[in-house]
Order: sequence, then C-alpha cells, then structure tokens
Amino acid sequence: MSMLGEGFRGTPGTSRNRPHGNLTALKLAVILLFSILVARLGYMQIINGDAYAQRSRENHITATNILPPRGLIVDRNGQPLVNNVGIYSATIVPELLPEGEAVRYAIYQRLEQLLGVPALEIRQRVLDAEAERRAHLELPIKKYLTKAQALQLEEVSTDMPGVSLTITPGREYIAGSAFSHILGFVGAQTPEERPALKKQGYAINEPVGKDGIEAWYEDELRGDIGLSATERDAQGHLIQALKTKDPVAGNSLTLAIDAGLQEFVAQLLEDSLESAGTIATTAAAVVMSPKTGQVYALVSLPTFDNNLFARPDERGQEYQSLLDDPRKPFLNRALTAEAPGSTFKLVTASAGLQNGNLTTSSNRTVTSTILEIKGENGVIYPFTDWRAHGYVDFYTAIAWSSNHFFYQASCGIPQEGIRGMGKNSEESAAVLAHYARGFGFGQGTGIDLFGEGDGIVPTPDWKRRLYAGPQFNENDRDWFYADTCFMGIGQGDVTATPIQVARMTAAVANGGKLLTPRIVKDVVSPDGTVKELKPEWKQVPVDAKNLAEVRKGMLLSVNDGAGQRAYIPGLGIAGKTGTAEFGPVLANGKQAQHAWFTGFAPYDDPEVVVTVYFDLGVGGDKAAPVAARIFQYFAENVTP
Repeated sequence: MSMLGEGFRGTPGTSRNRPHGNLTALKLAVILLFSILVARLGYMQIINGDAYAQRSRENHITATNILPPRGLIVDRNGQPLVNNVGIYSATIVPELLPEGEAVRYAIYQRLEQLLGVPALEIRQRVLDAEAERRAHLELPIKKYLTKAQALQLEEVSTDMPGVSLTITPGREYIAGSAFSHILGFVGAQTPEERPALKKQGYAINEPVGKDGIEAWYEDELRGDIGLSATERDAQGHLIQALKTKDPVAGNSLTLAIDAGLQEFVAQLLEDSLESAGTIATTAAAVVMSPKTGQVYALVSLPTFDNNLFARPDERGQEYQSLLDDPRKPFLNRALTAEAPGSTFKLVTASAGLQNGNLTTSSNRTVTSTILEIKGENGVIYPFTDWRAHGYVDFYTAIAWSSNHFFYQASCGIPQEGIRGMGKNSEESAAVLAHYARGFGFGQGTGIDLFGEGDGIVPTPDWKRRLYAGPQFNENDRDWFYADTCFMGIGQGDVTATPIQVARMTAAVANGGKLLTPRIVKDVVSPDGTVKELKPEWKQVPVDAKNLAEVRKGMLLSVNDGAGQRAYIPGLGIAGKTGTAEFGPVLANGKQAQHAWFTGFAPYDDPEVVVTVYFDLGVGGDKAAPVAARIFQYFAENVTP
C-alpha cells in the first residue's frame, strides 16, 4: 500500500496537468444557463402563466363559426333573382405567426407578391391588432380574391403559419339593374352596426342586409350560424376535427313581382324618357293587384347595378359616379313624394260625393281658361284651367280633368254662392285632408321596403307649424282661400308617392279597401313549408256606391277624355291623367310639369292597377301611352 501510495503521489507533474480553471468556467456557465431557464420558466408560469395557458388552449382547440347559406329570392313564377356565392378572403391570425420579425416579414412579402397588398401595410395591420389585443382573431388582409388568387393562397398557406384562406357567404344579383331598388344588397357590418348585431347573435364576419328586400326580410333570410371545433398544432395545422353544429339555411322568399313584367316596364320607361316632346330625367311605375295588394312590378329610373356592393374596393369609382349623378340613382322614385296633380282629383271627387257638396248631377260651364274668384278676404284670384271645356258634369269633369269644376268642389266659388266642403276655406281644407288621409296620403303605405316617403297633406295647422320660426312673418303662416283650391286639384303643397297614388287607385277600383302593398308573396322554409303573406287592408271613408260613380268618370277618361292615349281595345281600362306644375316660373311664364297616369283594368272586375310617373311631361301625352302598353303586356303575359 505504501509503495502504491508513494508511487501515485510521487508521479511527477500529475496534479499540475489537470484543467482546474476550465472546469470552473464550465460549472459557472451551466449554473448561469440553468438560472436563466429557471427565470424564464418562472416568468412564463408565474408572471404570464394565464396568458400562455390561454394561448396554448387557443392554439390547440379552435372554434369557428360556420355562416349559413342565405335564403334565396325568386319571382312569382320561381325564376331565381339572386345566387349565393363564396367571397374569398386572405386572413392572418397574428398569434399564430412564427416568432421573429425577419421570418414574419418574409411572409408579408410573399403575400404582397400574391395579393398586391404592400408588405409594410400588412406588417402595420398585424402590429395594430397586437396592440389592440386582437391577435387571436382573424385579420382580413384582402377581400374579394379572384378564384386564381384563392387557389394559389390555399396552396402556399401551408408554408405560412397563421395565414389562411377564408370563405364567407356573398350574393350575386343575376336579375339585372331593373331589380336593384327592390332587392337591395348585403354587405359587411359597419363599426356602428356591430354592437347591436352582436347582441342579436351575429358573428363579426356575418354579412347583413343593407337595403331593399335583403334588409326588410333580414330575419327571414339570415339563417342560423353553425359551429366547427378543430384541434390544431401551434402552427395552425389541423390535427383533427371535433364536434360540429351544422348551420341552418335562411328562409327563401317568393316575390309577388313578375320578372318579365318588371324588365318590360323598366325598358319601356327608359325608352320613353325622350317622348311626347319632352325629355324626362327620372321615372317610376307601379303595377299592383287591387284585390290583394301584391306588387307585380315596381320600377324606378335611373337605376344601378347592385352587384357593385359585392366588390366595393374594385368598383369605388363607379359608386362615386352614382353618388355624383344629379338624378340620384339610389333614390327609389316609386317611394318618393312629388306633386300628384290631377290624379288627386279622384280623392276630391270621392270626398265631394261622400260629403254631400257634389252629386253626379253637379255641373259647370267652363267658357274660359281663366276664372277669377274673390276669396274670403276680398282678394281676387285668377284660377286657370287647361282648356275651355264648355259644359261638364261630374263624369266629364273627371274625364277631361276640369280644374274649375274641382275648385268649385273643394273651395267653392263664394261670389256664385257655391260653398266648398266646409263653411270656409280652412274648414274645407280640413274636410278634404280627412278624406285624403283616409285614402292613404300623408303617411307611408307600409310596403315592405325601406325609404318610403310620407308625402304631405297640407292643413291650416300644418302650415302654422311649418312657418312657426322667427324667420317667417304672419302672412307666411296664414291659410288662404287659394291654398284650399290648389289642394283640391293636387297642387300647392300636396305631395304623394307613386305607390300611394297606386294604392289610392286600387281602393277606388275595389270599392273601398285600402290595401297594404306587398313585394313578397310567400316565405319558404328550408324544408319546403310555405307561409303565405295574407292581404292587409282598411276601409276608406267613402261608400262603395260613390266610388262606383268615380270609376265611371275614369272609364270615360280613357274611352273619350284626357286619358284616351291609354285606350287598348277590349281591355276595359279606366284611368286618370295628372299634370302637376312645380318649380319656379320659367321665362315663358310657365312652370315645369310632372306627368302622371293612374288607372285599373278590366273595368268590370279589376285585376291590375298601373301608375306611371315622369318628372317632366304632360300626363295624357307622356304617361298615358306608357300605361297602355303595360296594361297590354300584363293582359297577355301575367297570371294574377
């Protein structure tokens, strides 16, 4: 043992050649690295443990909303008017992007090459989402991808963690611009809409109806959202699909609209803007049932292509040009109030018979186009008629639209001892206003479209409220004898929409039922169950026998009166023309005129009402012949 010990201890240089310094450094390095690891683990588990745990869960179990197919829309004959299409979008979930700015920026550059969105812009959007704690949500990078772009993105996205192709439901409007004001469009939720829509259960990326039928029947068309739960790895790759709740498609709508008629009327109005010696800039027409209130056609010119709302980023210039168009193409002229002119005389005639100050024997001899009437305040008013009619009775006054006869009926002629509808002009105006409101003027019709105007039924109280401000004087607020007279012929402050005039005409035609116009006929559930929308109506304050007398005057108008250009042999058309002055007095001493015609057919059993409006023209010359062609098309091609 001694020799072993001595030999071991005595070997020269053995202890001095061991690397004592290197071993110490290695030990210190290991201790330092271990300390860093412990500190990092402590930070992750203690300080930021909840956040990383949540991130881990989100990275592995992902719940995704499945948006339902929107209900379809067809015309009364089953012709499709819209298609459901997929809208392709490129999205990023910032939280799933790889770590490292250089790696991320390489992804942004690749997206720039594919989509045309600058890499710097993508980078900034990601940074903003992270700053706003939205890193776990899908961030749209570009919407409305072409199919080629979508296929390319789908192919390369597997190499770009966090990037994906998403498909959301969209609409394609295949019926053409004639239907744009009826159908409306769908679009993305605005920031202002989102809080309310979220409370209603909408997903943030769920489209919503913005106008027309798409908006009015949003609850029917929308459907129920489904859910897909998937397990994914930290890079977003699918591991397995978990439980899924299928979406439920929205209900479909069958419109009362006849697509062929709608297209015919739209083209006819367009072709007739320049006719009868005038060039109109806007027009509207309503074709409806006087039995059910169903609307067979509703046209407004000018119109637009509602597909531009499906790709607003690409068609922004077209949208701006429509906004700049002085004709206001987005405005639905069928729901916009204008002076109704002599179409309003149907209300005055009905009210006069019901009120008792007119009978079918009432008459007047109109020997001049000027009638000077001395009002209650002693002022002499020169009232005009469009021609010297000679002798007119109740029926021929309607047929030839005599202004002087209807002045006599509404405001009276004091110097001849003829009283109006009341003991003075204010009372007469109130009585006439009562009947006008009874025929649906001065209030929305309830049609299933947004943006409907109420129109105006003027009264002395209305005028006092309108001119109550300090900028007006007492004369502005006074109700004058002439105000009542002009009201009786649909001039002055009276305004009405084409749909209101059509509804009033339907009430005259059907004996007194004031129907609620309806664009939609049926609601059809995904399983095929049909819910028919029943007619709604209320009674006008005029007896059926008095309305029958008014109808006789309307038949005479088309057969042998101011509405003769609406005559079609064998159809039994009855109607009323209207020519309403508006705007400032021109250099020739006249005013511009709106052109109207409203009527129904067949006379003995009315099936259809047609109302036509042009912003410029004479009713008998411009609107009546257009109405005639609509009646003829309807008789030959449409089944009520």
